[in-house]
Amino acid sequence: MQVTSTSSINQLLANTTAKTSSSTASALDSNQFMQILMAQLTHQNPLEPMDSNEMMSQFSQLNSLQELKDIHTAMDKVSASNQTTYLTSLIGKMVKATRSDGKIVEGVVDGVSVDQDVPQILIGDETVDLTNVLEIKGA
Repeated sequence: MQVTSTSSINQLLANTTAKTSSSTASALDSNQFMQILMAQLTHQNPLEPMDSNEMMSQFSQLNSLQELKDIHTAMDKVSASNQTTYLTSLIGKMVKATRSDGKIVEGVVDGVSVDQDVPQILIGDETVDLTNVLEIKGA
């Protein structure tokens, strides 16, 4: 009987961890999880097989992780939608804001935009970050 050392499993885990940490996602995706699981099943000791309860627990954790990712994505979409709605509600209102050079700008909001995920309002020919708004008055 051929027994493969655990170093090949450790190498697979190291490679998967290196790929994961170098990518934008910090959690294992389902393909990587299945690769690790298959490596564990392939290289397990036949006299001490993997516990089925442990395997089901790992599957449940993977499913929970995927659901949390889906919820996070949905919440990001809702947040972006709420931000857009709020920004458009400012159009036509009188605002007072601080420019990047520290000067105060006051006027009616003519438009809104989002530049690199930073919401901005347009007052005349001035563009001001929403975080720099000091006062909002109804029209």
